[in-house]
Amino acid sequence: MNEIAVLVPDDKMAEIARNVSLEKNLGISYIKRIDTVNTVSEARVAVENGMRIIVARGYQAILVKKHTNIPLVEIRFHAQEIGLLLQKAKEIVKKECPTVGMIVFENMLGDMSYMEQLFHVHLSIVFLERIEDTAEKLKELEKDRPDIIIGGEVTCNEAQKMGYPTLFYESTRESVTEALLSAGRMAYAIEVEKQSAAQFETVLDTSFNGIIKINAEEQIIAVNKLAENLIGKNTEEIIGRPLIDVVPEIEQKTINSILKGVRENYVTSVNIRNKAWMLMIAPIQYDDRITGAILSLQKFDNTIRKERNLQNNMFLNGYSAQMTFSKIHTENKKMEETLEMAKEYAVSEAPVMIYAQTGLEIFAIAESVHNNSRRKTGPFVSVNLQNLSEEQQSELLFGGHVLKEDISSKMKSALNKANHGTLFIQGIEYLAPCLQYQLFLMIQPGTAARTDVLPMDNSDVRIIAAAHKNLAFLVKRESFDRGLYYALNSLVLEIPSINQRREDLIYYFEGYFKQYLQQYNKHLVLTQGAYDCLEKLSWNGNLIQLKSFCERLVLSSHRRSIDEVRIRKLFDELYPHVDESTEKVIIYKSQEAEALVSLLKKNHGSRRKTAEELGISTTTLWRKMKEYGIEASFES
Repeated sequence: MNEIAVLVPDDKMAEIARNVSLEKNLGISYIKRIDTVNTVSEARVAVENGMRIIVARGYQAILVKKHTNIPLVEIRFHAQEIGLLLQKAKEIVKKECPTVGMIVFENMLGDMSYMEQLFHVHLSIVFLERIEDTAEKLKELEKDRPDIIIGGEVTCNEAQKMGYPTLFYESTRESVTEALLSAGRMAYAIEVEKQSAAQFETVLDTSFNGIIKINAEEQIIAVNKLAENLIGKNTEEIIGRPLIDVVPEIEQKTINSILKGVRENYVTSVNIRNKAWMLMIAPIQYDDRITGAILSLQKFDNTIRKERNLQNNMFLNGYSAQMTFSKIHTENKKMEETLEMAKEYAVSEAPVMIYAQTGLEIFAIAESVHNNSRRKTGPFVSVNLQNLSEEQQSELLFGGHVLKEDISSKMKSALNKANHGTLFIQGIEYLAPCLQYQLFLMIQPGTAARTDVLPMDNSDVRIIAAAHKNLAFLVKRESFDRGLYYALNSLVLEIPSINQRREDLIYYFEGYFKQYLQQYNKHLVLTQGAYDCLEKLSWNGNLIQLKSFCERLVLSSHRRSIDEVRIRKLFDELYPHVDESTEKVIIYKSQEAEALVSLLKKNHGSRRKTAEELGISTTTLWRKMKEYGIEASFES
């Protein structure tokens, strides 16, 4: 207990503290009586002498807390001491139920809830913040007409000048004993924490992973050397800062899900400073409360076997993935969940199956999974099987027909080019049946390196496949190999269409719109009605359709302001409804739109007559005309 300093305002308390320390075998040697004006300097001297805890009372304790950051134990009046003071006050004033005024620092009192009932008194308590406020607080007490005032030396002196009987409070053995025992327990806890911190520091320094420890406020409180190197900053620059500021690649919602107890643990992938890592997060729990989290970062790159000039060849041949998850924008909850799953899948070696309509971020997600995986330093090779014959597919994937043994041809195959990396197969639903089985054997863990008839020696490839159709329907129709289906269909991603992501539609539109305005040097603006119309239209071609529509809109618009009429008319012109029975192209209009056009023609374009016939106002008619893109060919 030699790290505890007891600083008290009078010699009597100091003597009590020495006696308690001896009797309780606490071993406290640093016990001093100090003047209040010297409190802060005395506390700092104690710290310089190796003290880690200070015991103080009243205003002196307030000063220590305010001007130092050393742990503090405050000496508070024991309930028994307050009871004795009240009993003595009654004896002095000789009243059955006197009004007792107390002027004290708030940190000196404990719970006073039942003191009045227990001792049959009226209590009027005023709290001091500074000694200099004593006279003002006495005036505050006067309204309650106290019979006696209890306080410290200054309070008693001032109260006596005002004619009040006084009673000096002083800490007795009970309150001092309780404070010293509490300081002893705190010292023990600090020592245990110190030992734990030393052990944790040893674990950090000997770990092969990057370790980051954060508190409940998401601030970094510990890192090891590997994490420092990973982040590119030293401990002094990191400790105390929010995690999201130091490592922005780790999403805040991921951390929140751990700290709020939504997830008990989390394993995902993350790309930091252009290197792929597996991120594991676990909460720190104490007394059923989450007090922080441990983040462990395991490097992927060194687990891939690197061949000479592999990376140079990747760049020269265009087999390098450029996209990362941070570049994929979404404000849609379902899409956010898809991207979160994709990051989790990146830590695995199993095939990934992506289902999506044409024109979505299929390729971007495939590249991002590769760049967040242990295969990041390996090649990323993409092939599309749609509209290829069986022979062409075999040549593309395996380097020749499955019954041929042309080794030089097989060296040019996609599987060979993707060795130690990722092969992204688009249009997997179009893979020829006889090739499906060969691919199934190739991706099966533990299967012989050679397939039935095709040599695939030393093949180390991860497959990411994409399809527009659900393979389950093809399996049911017996047009897709059941084994390959189950091998592919474990880590599944479904990308929601733009029609399901109205939040993202406008974001992408504005990006394309700005791009084409710059490209064609135009200055155009959209009305709110135009934006509303864009959201209502059906974009079955997703981003491809949106981008091409945007270019045509910019090119063909000759008025600065683009409204909903212009948007709807161009959309109907570019994407007409096709009547399959007659093979005629029909510009699609809803039944209400067709009825409006018919009535306007009948009334020679008069909006007033048309509105009267429909029983609506001309304003409502005009709004409907704009909604359906019906231009006013005649004056109203």
